[in-house]
Parts: sequence; C-alpha cells; structure tokens
Amino acid sequence: MTTNQILSEMENYAKEKRICIVLPETRQFLKDLCKSVNPKTILEVGTAIGYSASLMLLNSNATITCCEASAPNIVLAKQNFEKLGLTNRVNIVYGDCLKTLPTFEGQFDIVFLDGPKGLYPDILPLLLPKLKKGGVFVADNVSFRGMVNGKSKITEPRFEKTTKALQLFLKNLKENKNLETQIFEDLGDGIAVSKWRK
Repeated sequence: MTTNQILSEMENYAKEKRICIVLPETRQFLKDLCKSVNPKTILEVGTAIGYSASLMLLNSNATITCCEASAPNIVLAKQNFEKLGLTNRVNIVYGDCLKTLPTFEGQFDIVFLDGPKGLYPDILPLLLPKLKKGGVFVADNVSFRGMVNGKSKITEPRFEKTTKALQLFLKNLKENKNLETQIFEDLGDGIAVSKWRK
C-alpha cells in the first residue's frame, strides 16, 4: 500500500467514525509549513488517529511528541504510524495534556495545538514555553465553524462554552506582546499562527 493510499484510508476511517482530523486546506498548510520551517522537533496536542502528525513527519525529517487523552485513539495512531514507517520518529504521551505538558523537557520548532477546544486558554500558557525562538505555534479550529467570529450562529448550547473559550484564547494570543500572531479565519476551520517577536 502506498503512502497516499494509507492516508486516504485514514481519511475515510475518520469520516466514517466521525473522528475529527484536519481539513484539506489545513493539511496543505501543515505540509507547506514543514517544508519551509524544516523542523527537527514537533509537539502536537490532540493526535487522534495520527493523521496530522503523519502529514508533518512525511514532509520533514523531524521527530514528533504527540499528546493524546484517548487510549483507543493511541492504539489506532500507533498502527497508522507503523504502516507509514514512522514509528521510530514518534513519542506518544498518553493522558490529560494539562497534566502531562508541564513534565516535558526541551523546546520544539513547531507546536501544533489541535486538542480540546474548550481548554485552549488553559493549554496556551503551558505550550508557549515549549516553543523555540524562531519556532512556529499553530492552533487549529479557532473559527469553530464560524461561531467564534459571529459568521454563523451557535447551534447548540454546548458550543457556547467552547466558542467563549476560543474567543478568550485568540484575545490572549493577540494581547501577548512577545508574540506576532496572524489569524486565518477562513483557512480550514480557522488557524492561528504565532511566532516570538525578534
């Protein structure tokens, strides 16, 4: 089975099982980012079945540390990494990222946040110290189907809390004087990209 076939299989599985993976525009963004940054180390929060981690590894020579809170997802991610021949470049950390991230040592060239959206404001201060000078911090789903910027209505009460959390997260990013942040509201489901100011 070719790499593209394996990735396609992962996409179909995620769609069938309603597992969230990055949208097509976001996939291309991550590929281009990895090619331009040429990272040696990547940190990902919210790995699911390993799709976005695989994309980043296939477009770089990096190693990746993956944080994932779902044990069944980790089993699937490990299987997918193995199929793609990426196992020796992956370190998967199981557990609540709010508890595991403070235990990590070192810093990373790319930090990709795609975990629980309602926890983004709490995760942010734990992640920023992990970002190298000259590194890139990327957060996915910051538009949350247009609900964050008011382009679409909040369809369910449970989304209200998530929307408010993402609004606070973006506010914190923009107000951080040490960061240069760009928000791409219409790219995929919204992407925030931050770098340390020089």
